[in-house]
Amino acid sequence: MSRALNDALAAAPAAALGFVAMLLLAATAVRHGLVGDDALRLWAGASTAADGQVPIGRIVAGYPTLPFLTTTLFAWITPVSTPAPALVAAGLYAILVVFCLLALRRIGLSYIAAAIVTLLIALHPALVRAVIAGPADVFLAAFLLLFCLALYDLRVRSGTPEVMRVGLTLMALAFAHPLGAAVAFAAVPFLAFAVRPLLVASSALNVVVALIFPTAFMAASFAYVSWIFPGDGWSFFAAPAESLSVWSAAAARLFGDGLTGIATIDASVAMAAALVFGAPVALAMLALVHRRRPLVVPAIVFVATIIAATAICVSSGLFGDPAALMVAAPVLATVVLIRVPVVGERVGAVVALLLIGWVGGFVSFALTDPITVNRLQTAFDPGASERLDAIAAGGASIGHDGVLADTDNAPALVLGRGRARGILGPNSEPFALALLFARLDAPLIAVPDPQSASGINDRLNKAFPALFRDGLAGYRIIYQNNTWRLFAKLKDAAVSKQ
Repeated sequence: MSRALNDALAAAPAAALGFVAMLLLAATAVRHGLVGDDALRLWAGASTAADGQVPIGRIVAGYPTLPFLTTTLFAWITPVSTPAPALVAAGLYAILVVFCLLALRRIGLSYIAAAIVTLLIALHPALVRAVIAGPADVFLAAFLLLFCLALYDLRVRSGTPEVMRVGLTLMALAFAHPLGAAVAFAAVPFLAFAVRPLLVASSALNVVVALIFPTAFMAASFAYVSWIFPGDGWSFFAAPAESLSVWSAAAARLFGDGLTGIATIDASVAMAAALVFGAPVALAMLALVHRRRPLVVPAIVFVATIIAATAICVSSGLFGDPAALMVAAPVLATVVLIRVPVVGERVGAVVALLLIGWVGGFVSFALTDPITVNRLQTAFDPGASERLDAIAAGGASIGHDGVLADTDNAPALVLGRGRARGILGPNSEPFALALLFARLDAPLIAVPDPQSASGINDRLNKAFPALFRDGLAGYRIIYQNNTWRLFAKLKDAAVSKQ
């Protein structure tokens, strides 16, 4: 007990350091427009819900449920302009760092060795990317870790607690991230291999049903709730088909027709390569114990599930782009280090392989996340990012209430403003009345250039196509940039045009 307490106290500085570092990194990513669209929508949706501007039905039907509700709670209890999604993501990251450090200490590594290994895992590019991408991706990483550990436990004992642990982690994955739902679906045909052979021989179907029952039951319950209440499961996120189309276009710009010309096969091969490049330590440690099936089979089931989930995402278009699954590489490395008993004898080799995996993580970016690669290419080009323009326009509206804007189409406005309070978005009555009667009477109106990517789908632009170009009688421009214009009523125009 004393050693466990000492290890926990020693892990506290690592958790605090990781938390602060990830908050700073997230702030830098926001300033350079590197935050993903899903993270922006989560931020905007949670802020809007925390300010009481979203009906309870849409909050209940919000998906992915776990990150949305957690972020909404943090947005509600923290001061205005607090980056709630970044707080949630950094907090989960700190918990993962502590878990990894304590787990490595439990298998017998010295504190210095455990700290070095933990640092290399914590700074893996795929895990850092998950923190920047937002709470949903970090929730995905956390539950993938628990799922992989549960597979090892299931192979060892296959008792009721182990079966339920796998079932509950699959359920949590399904409600933590759209890709988590793909993982839960893809895992079904492989679960029989994770169970002890004797149990499978006697009741294979019963075991698989028990493993997937919690997920199936909760999915049916969520569908029922979404049907009863107004709103739907994708209220605060872009349609998965749109997310996948953006990913496919970015991949085509980088790789052309790819290896085979078939997107599903190319994506699956890329994900398999990303797992090899990002987690060479797992491959090496498993090779050392390849004759011991209880140590090898769970890892194979996990890898097969991730690759199958990638194929399902690309082929179906129902779960968005598969880039977030690259976090499975550091997850697999962590679990293998914890569960394979030969690690303590080869600490030097482990550290060297983790360094190689750290470099391989950057290679994985180019293979599995072309969207981020394209963003990095333009991040430091002034005016190149429409997201930065939207953030700037939101910042220019601070201090003014009654800003009519289509925040569902441009959630970065909420990010720049810091809170949804004071914005008349699509859920508000003034917005609905403006579209219904084709009349604008709000104190301020924010619209993007109709020729821009964000302006094409903007509902105010569709209802008032000449607004951005010609303005409106009784209004003047108080702010504009390359993409956005902010109009104010003449009596409310308290600031000069910028």
